[in-house]
Amino acid sequence: MSVATGSSVNRAPGVEPVLRLEKPRYVLGEAIRFWVGVKPKNSTVIPDELRKPCSLNITKPDGVQRVDSVGWPKDGMLDHGWWGGWGFGEEKVESGRYILVLECAGEKTPPVELIVERSDILDQIIVELRFEREGIVTKAAQVQVVLKVQNGSESTIRFPHRVAMMEGASLRIVRKEPAFRSDLFFPSEKPSQSNLMPDTYTWDVASEATSVLLQPGEHYEHHSLLNGVHSFDRAGDYEITIATVLSVLVGEKNGRFADLCPIRLPVTASAKYVLNDSE
Repeated sequence: MSVATGSSVNRAPGVEPVLRLEKPRYVLGEAIRFWVGVKPKNSTVIPDELRKPCSLNITKPDGVQRVDSVGWPKDGMLDHGWWGGWGFGEEKVESGRYILVLECAGEKTPPVELIVERSDILDQIIVELRFEREGIVTKAAQVQVVLKVQNGSESTIRFPHRVAMMEGASLRIVRKEPAFRSDLFFPSEKPSQSNLMPDTYTWDVASEATSVLLQPGEHYEHHSLLNGVHSFDRAGDYEITIATVLSVLVGEKNGRFADLCPIRLPVTASAKYVLNDSE
């Protein structure tokens, strides 16, 4: 979450909801993200009594409505405002027009139109995530994950090297017996301060970040070790799942795909492991 600032006028302090799209149009099948938050109104700070959950009203292309509760973050200078990424969660996304309205403490944003459309480009850029091996392991076993990107389009594509942006990956570890579950955030490597970049991967950001560029027909692989994040400490059957999102720029800044970029491609992989008592 990031801090927002406000201005002072001679009226009662209030809150102003903020709702912003990440780009003009979205692609059906991508991980849709937009931004929600609040900032102070008529003051430089938000009073305690106004720091209550907001409501996000979503009208789907078929006219059906739903309301999401948007809670405030648990840390940061919340009296100065905040913002963060939001999406449609597990709900099946349709092509068409969504209408979004964010309401906080009785104040509403103007309706925001979010367009989702089909595009063949999603079938032409193949992103795969796989575990190098699974099965019987020892406590010292190294678990390696491979991210592969294949550019099957007719355009050049760009995406951030995995240490250049803060997308990271989610890691879920489940053991059957004795029962155990852990959900972690897994950066492929610890980024240096110079590598910390804005949340959205744009053409301007791509010129500053460590980016990977693939011409049509080219592919890319990145290998990561989960050791240090996870180790097999007790005998049992394990299932490890890792998921991430790759933000891709297609073509050029003013090209025909510009309004659809970045395209956030979700990818996930799972593997099962067995650690015996004798290992």
